[in-house]
Amino acid sequence: MTLAFTGHRPEFLPFTYGSDAYYQFEVALWNEIGAYVDAGYDTFYCGAARGTDILCGEIILALKEGNAFNLKLICAIPFREQARGWNRLWRAHYYELLRGADKISQLCDSYRPDCYHIRNRYMVDHCDALLAVYDGKGKGGTAYTINYALQLGKEIRILNPLTMEVSTIPAAGPSH
Repeated sequence: MTLAFTGHRPEFLPFTYGSDAYYQFEVALWNEIGAYVDAGYDTFYCGAARGTDILCGEIILALKEGNAFNLKLICAIPFREQARGWNRLWRAHYYELLRGADKISQLCDSYRPDCYHIRNRYMVDHCDALLAVYDGKGKGGTAYTINYALQLGKEIRILNPLTMEVSTIPAAGPSH
């Protein structure tokens, strides 16, 4: 079974890297991803964006380094130069994630205005469920991806980074 990840970039999370709240958030992500692994999910789609995407992908790689050799990580990147404008730390995480991936799906040759939506739709089209880090605010890529998954009737689990509460929207079958 397959799970896709979506979530906020670091500047939209309500805490900073290394803070107590960040570590609480990371533990919550480990718990959620671990529950999916325990339920039989073995293939994970990651958009490899800064923040939530990379953190979730790194959790899968850490599980694989443990004894979960059956897990597969697929990085869906919107275009080849996605990390070009990032700082050195995020680029290092990005390239390490790509090196550890079982497959990299590059969806566009170069940047185009809809390349991130193409990437997000690709991940939702290929997953059975979506794990989202979302605070319920905004109209960005995370909200877009959740709404697309809702249209397709996918199961969605949302971890709210403000409260650390998790809610589930059960699979409903595609709406027309």
